[in-house]
Amino acid sequence: MKLTGLRKFLLLGLPIALISILLPVSAISATKITPGTVCKVYLQKVTYKDKVYTCTKSGKKLLWNKGVAVAKPTPVPTPSSSISPSPTPTPTTQTVVYPTDLTPLTLAAYQDFIQTYKSRLTDEIPNIEFIIDPKMDKVLEKQIIDNINVTAKFFAKERPISVPLRIWIAMTTEFQWIYDNITTVLPSELLDGGWLDMKLARSKAEIGFQGGGAPGNDKNGGATLFFNAGPYSNWGDAFWSQVPSHEFTHVVQRYELGNSMAPMLCWVREGNANYYGFMLAGRNSQAMYRNFWLQALSRISTLGEVPDFESKSASDWADFFVQNETKKGSQCDPWINYILGSMAFQYLGGTYGNDAIQSFYLGLKDSWIGVCDYPISQEGITCPAWKGVFKKTFGITPEAAYPKFGQYIYDEIKWAKGKQVLWDKEALKIAPIPTS
Repeated sequence: MKLTGLRKFLLLGLPIALISILLPVSAISATKITPGTVCKVYLQKVTYKDKVYTCTKSGKKLLWNKGVAVAKPTPVPTPSSSISPSPTPTPTTQTVVYPTDLTPLTLAAYQDFIQTYKSRLTDEIPNIEFIIDPKMDKVLEKQIIDNINVTAKFFAKERPISVPLRIWIAMTTEFQWIYDNITTVLPSELLDGGWLDMKLARSKAEIGFQGGGAPGNDKNGGATLFFNAGPYSNWGDAFWSQVPSHEFTHVVQRYELGNSMAPMLCWVREGNANYYGFMLAGRNSQAMYRNFWLQALSRISTLGEVPDFESKSASDWADFFVQNETKKGSQCDPWINYILGSMAFQYLGGTYGNDAIQSFYLGLKDSWIGVCDYPISQEGITCPAWKGVFKKTFGITPEAAYPKFGQYIYDEIKWAKGKQVLWDKEALKIAPIPTS
């Protein structure tokens, strides 16, 4: 029987419950870039005279920003011996030193995550069927598969490895292939709103379009994912490298919450996925994680959502979370929900640990019962019952936590200011692409 009205909306959790990110394309070389002049591809990055320029929005126009200096590794010669050199000295090698400093709370969150990650390692093989388009880039394909398998193992306590999952993978140029497969397996109600048609249109119009989606369960009740890689996708760009774990986190959220996204505010839903996306992408190197985190912070200025973000006060950021309580699930797309949400989870992870974060999710499932008639209102607003779960888990009310989030965000932005950010091939010099 086809679901209609509020009943359909509530049973599905969110109308689409699709999590997909517009990711910035990697830097490419160019002949000349002048800040403030018109560009054509939103979020395209171009390297010119030791700076990476980004195509940003200014009102309805696309303009090149002021650019960010390209980080140059600092060579450190091997210390010389106190013994006089021989007539024919052996050539010494040079090493490159990359910073690993993080603010105390961010470091605590990262260390807790790494400890949890290592304790959860297993040789068990996840029950995942990868359906690959023949034209898929093999390097990108391997990156996705390796990191999906690792993420599935990490979340095995929350979503058993034996639970099946099907994943479609293709290049963005072959998005029609993804479209044809997804429209065949998903129930018609999960395609309402034309979200997949919009993605298909973007795949044809935007050169740098890349990302993925967690649209929900198929007609047989099995979880589904898809990924589309663009021509500039590479593991040195955090906005690509975190996509596999980000999207799988949404699969875990659905599993924990009874196939519903309804009990989560935007900052909770997207922030948690970004938090684990960056953590898992940077799991094999603190320097790599630090750089990925700087990439994330640097992107705030490129989207034009908060142009004066560096001048915002801690109370301004705290107010963001107050305002987020009245956001609909369909209003989660702006990147600011992703990045500020992930920073809130950095605070929670660094203060209370990963186990507390998972306890929070497990407690959300039926929290609305006895508090609200439905997990979300007719207007699409999340039932405030989640606040009680938050208080029970962390020992503090959300209202008391928001100023702490705001101060942490303020401190992180201040810490990141002026620091060099590595991209693409330079970023990969910090650490190899993780496979386990």
